[in-house]
Amino acid sequence: QSGHYGRETSMTSPKYFINWTTFKKSWEDVTVAHWLKYPNPFSNHVLSEDVVERRVEDGKLCTVRFIVKKQRIPASLMWMVPNRHKACYVKETSVIDPVNQECTITTENLNCRFISLVIETLKYKGVKMCETVMERRTLISSKIDRIQNYTFERYQKNIVNTDKGMMCVLGLLDECQRQGLTGHLA
Repeated sequence: QSGHYGRETSMTSPKYFINWTTFKKSWEDVTVAHWLKYPNPFSNHVLSEDVVERRVEDGKLCTVRFIVKKQRIPASLMWMVPNRHKACYVKETSVIDPVNQECTITTENLNCRFISLVIETLKYKGVKMCETVMERRTLISSKIDRIQNYTFERYQKNIVNTDKGMMCVLGLLDECQRQGLTGHLA
């Protein structure tokens, strides 16, 4: 071991986080809410989002977005981060399959991989008329045990706000529909 940060010579065994959430909303509404989830009161760390590619392939909508977020690295580790990495750049790839009512979204950080790699996959599946299940699978890895553990613990805490943000957007969509500001979203 070198230094007090733990092993630094090779990747540690990755940590995995898996959970499921059921939304009492249609698959169409949940999928639209995902696209509208920024900004929301629980995502003030998101600075921008841009669609860089969109195509239809075999009846499925395939999209690539880049999302820029404020970097949330503890002050004690900022010495490791070059100035060009003060923001976190995230690539989001999604495939929407309306025939099977499935939406798969994978996000991964593009920078600071020398510190930590986070790959999250969300799978939304319509299971009933007004019920959608989301499966979240996340891989977190780092060369340094302490950083990996910190990232994993922080991720577990942050997804609470992520889910609150999604519920907030779903609530706003409901309100817009009640007021007749939008038609059916599908």
